[in-house]
Amino acid sequence: MKAAARRQQGGVAAMFGVALPIILGMLGLALELSIVFQRQGQLQQAADAVALAAAQQLNGTADGVDKAYQRALIAVGNRPVRGVGAITLGKSALSFASDPAGGWIAFDAARAAPAGLRYARADMATLAAAYTTVPMLFGALLQATGPTTLGAHAVAGPNAMRVLPLAICAPSSVPLAIRANGSGVDETVLYGLRVGVGYNLLALNPAAGASSGEYFLVDPASPPGSTALAASTDDAGVAPFMCTGKLAYSSLAGALHLRRNASFGLWQQLNSRFGDYGTILACDSHSAPPDTNVREYRGSGASWMNSAPPQASAESSIPAAGKPLMTIADPAPPLPAAAPAQYGTLWAYGAPRTPAGLAIGSNKWSILYPAAPALAASGWPAGGPYASTSHATAPAITGRKERRLLYVPLLDCPIAAGTQVQGSALAVARFLLTARASASAVPGEFAGILTAAEVAALASDVELLQ
Repeated sequence: MKAAARRQQGGVAAMFGVALPIILGMLGLALELSIVFQRQGQLQQAADAVALAAAQQLNGTADGVDKAYQRALIAVGNRPVRGVGAITLGKSALSFASDPAGGWIAFDAARAAPAGLRYARADMATLAAAYTTVPMLFGALLQATGPTTLGAHAVAGPNAMRVLPLAICAPSSVPLAIRANGSGVDETVLYGLRVGVGYNLLALNPAAGASSGEYFLVDPASPPGSTALAASTDDAGVAPFMCTGKLAYSSLAGALHLRRNASFGLWQQLNSRFGDYGTILACDSHSAPPDTNVREYRGSGASWMNSAPPQASAESSIPAAGKPLMTIADPAPPLPAAAPAQYGTLWAYGAPRTPAGLAIGSNKWSILYPAAPALAASGWPAGGPYASTSHATAPAITGRKERRLLYVPLLDCPIAAGTQVQGSALAVARFLLTARASASAVPGEFAGILTAAEVAALASDVELLQ
């Protein structure tokens, strides 16, 4: 019995001796695989950080491409790879495109032709072998695997534009004209709009003899070139985008999908900027907070004006044969003298400019806006009341700066007849929502036309896409 036990023990020892290398090999392989998985995770995190950091800097300029690389270097600076150290990122790791679906170009080519590039791709496979190759000693001994080469990539770019899903016809197709008001006071007019004048965005129409405004809802979910769905431009579909003031795409290039409206039912959503939240198609105060300044600029709120106008927008012009529907401030000079209050609130955001780019002083109001009695500004703050703490009111809840700035597409009109139509944007105009909107009025003071770089910057909601 004892001899048999000794033989059995010897057999177990022999088997253990044979199995031990395999067991150690398996443990070593498990360790090597854990290093592979950890390394892959670290490279993916680095790729995500690089793509996000780079995409946030792209603004259609060579400087934006340069900053994309600089921020990418910062992004990986605090993400060392275990066992190797800090990542050395070359420009070859970055590529750029105007569409995340393809057309990627390298750094130097992007810097030479940066216009329209809004997406960044990070490719960690371009790093040195020390970062991307993990030796598999035990894997080789077990003939399970050889050296493992790793790589990670990420794509980031905008998923939305801070552009209102409400479009109006450009009063003029001329980007810049000079208005000679008399007495040497010349003023730049942009696409037919005067800076500092309050417009009812629902009551403008460049058509000859028009008696009603022409405005459209923009399909917020179907970018140019895609197939539009009628439901996307229903009030219920547009409402949350009117709340946030955004479109769910990154470019206005091409034909926009539009809906011609017989009435405007989304004024309550605009008024979320004043902290008003209705119960029907209501906005969320977290995604659509009020502005940090909720003062309405009309009546006593326009205390810098001697007219104390009860309405924020200038009165509409009288429709006439061959004339567009604009405001009383827009016909060619000399203008007939009007009642001061008919001009509505003026210069809540800022002053108009001369052809040389200089601000026109408020002492020129009687020339710019003829009225009887004369229209005058008293104590107008430099930079405009909206930016002045003396003309501001804080909301009841936490607000977000400049929520009352509306970025509105100016369409190349006329637009074809019908309800579901298409149209192209000539430019994006900046308007200040001077007072609460209603079903018949969206009071917006014209504050200029955005440059191409500023339009690109509106696509600022950058996220990881791949």
